[in-house]
Amino acid sequence: MSASSSTTSGRRRVRTPGIPSKCWCGVGITELISKTNQNPYRWYYRCIYAAVSLRLENDNHVIKWVEEAFTDEIQQLDNQVRMLEEEVQFLKATIRSESELSEGPKIMEPKIKISRGCVILAVVSVLGIMMYKK
Repeated sequence: MSASSSTTSGRRRVRTPGIPSKCWCGVGITELISKTNQNPYRWYYRCIYAAVSLRLENDNHVIKWVEEAFTDEIQQLDNQVRMLEEEVQFLKATIRSESELSEGPKIMEPKIKISRGCVILAVVSVLGIMMYKK
């Protein structure tokens, strides 16, 4: 019951990624439990048409082990998460660069603050020196 086993006509079964919802023939999918000696009580997905009319014939209708389908789904989600993480990093970098451009060059503020009293004292001193020289 492998997803890639050969059919009696020599064609290979098409691999369905993730959890199948429909068969290629357009019929829905059902969950069944294997009753074979090789895979007792193992869950699998099967085309409803093939499950009812073809039974265990080796055909090219959808048949997939449930754990394989779940593994596929997890891998697909993992890939999507990676892509989203990359996109978030790109957007963060874009936002940073745009905000730096919009702010323009930063003007350095003086680190020494002069009080109003110091300014008045300096002005008075300069005026006093100018008056003394006259």
